Amino acid sequence: MSWVYRGRCHKFGHDLHIDDEIMPLRFVRERETRPEVLSQYVMHGIDPEFPKRVKPGDILVAGRRFAQGNPHAQGFRGMKALGLGLIAEWMPRGAYRNCVVAGLPAIPKCPGILDMVNDGDELEVNFETGLITNCTTGAKLKSEPMPSFLREIIAAGGSTSFLKKQINKA
Repeated sequence: MSWVYRGRCHKFGHDLHIDDEIMPLRFVRERETRPEVLSQYVMHGIDPEFPKRVKPGDILVAGRRFAQGNPHAQGFRGMKALGLGLIAEWMPRGAYRNCVVAGLPAIPKCPGILDMVNDGDELEVNFETGLITNCTTGAKLKSEPMPSFLREIIAAGGSTSFLKKQINKA
């Protein structure tokens, strides 16, 4: 797995709710987990056309309290299926945990990221080191990356895949 993503920045603000802004709540009620379904509804409550505009390697950048509310993983599974990376100024612990569950590379605490990027900028993000480069402006920001043991789970494809591999080793 490559920990370096290079793609377009998709910038969102603060206080985004996981339910109905990032992913329709109905998928939680229906217990939908298929990535091919969830990927078509990422950020649906804010921008229904979002999944059509993104490409693998693109970076979703958000402000404080990204994915606040109930800790549902569907939105993060959809982001992973789209091949996105995620950087937030700050996200709640349950949201951070669901990034790992889904296998989504993320930097969950990156103060100042919204000031450094504009929507559409080209970014290069090294999720292993925490180095973020705005290729459009030349600006750089260093953030603390996820710990290596969490990156190991993400590299396996998420918690379910990781656990299956651990069981098969035994």
